[in-house]
Amino acid sequence: MSTNRELSISNYLQTVIKLRKSVELLPEELIRWKPARDKWSIHEIVIHLIDSNIVNSYRIRKIVSEPATSLATFTHEDWVRHQRLIDASIFELLHTYEAITGYNALMLKSLEESDWLKYGYKGEVEISIAHIIDQFICNHVDIHLSQIERNRTAYFAS
Repeated sequence: MSTNRELSISNYLQTVIKLRKSVELLPEELIRWKPARDKWSIHEIVIHLIDSNIVNSYRIRKIVSEPATSLATFTHEDWVRHQRLIDASIFELLHTYEAITGYNALMLKSLEESDWLKYGYKGEVEISIAHIIDQFICNHVDIHLSQIERNRTAYFAS
């Protein structure tokens, strides 16, 4: 496995640690608090990251097994709103994210370089497995970690 692939997998596994550090010691009231009616709570952000991880898990498997096919999309606001996961604890959610990530990492470590070069289509754009890991997951998590920090800052300022 190339150093780039190992780095991608390592960064992916780090998303679990970053997410856990970002939310696990926060008070429940902050985790459930929304900065505005149309903004997500930290709880909802974590649910969204799990959903994204699930969808990207499917996309990776689709690319490996059926390259050059259309990749699934999802309406993330509707997924968060309609899943009725409001009663799930942050610890259950973090455990779920970690389990999905660990399972995916096992598969990613088994891929040949030729698998990493396969792609699927999101619209007309070719999307590789590396792009999914590095951009759709790792970069995406970092964006939402910033959102969690903004929620935290706004909560303590209010």
